[in-house]
Amino acid sequence: MANTFKSAATGSRTALTTMYTCPSATSAVVHAIYLSNIDGTNDATVSVAISGSANFDHRSYILKTVDVPADSTLVIEKPINLEAGDVLKAVASANGDLQAFASVLEIT
Repeated sequence: MANTFKSAATGSRTALTTMYTCPSATSAVVHAIYLSNIDGTNDATVSVAISGSANFDHRSYILKTVDVPADSTLVIEKPINLEAGDVLKAVASANGDLQAFASVLEIT
């Protein structure tokens, strides 16, 4: 079994945007997700969801419309297990206000 650390990131979009897709024949553990509001003035909201595999034949939200104040960062530090084909996605209330970063351990 090989373990490989990966980074996944996306800028904010008002459409659900893929951050990370778990490859075939692989499982993954998301160790942390960092959601940073880079707008110095305005708060923004963020939603984070998983979809893709047989376990997630529909979208399952980890966060739904959570406020991230201007110039601050929200951190999710609980592990999230993903199977092959699972997709981690994020959506923001404003284009360009948020940056999302995830630390992922792939297990093959």
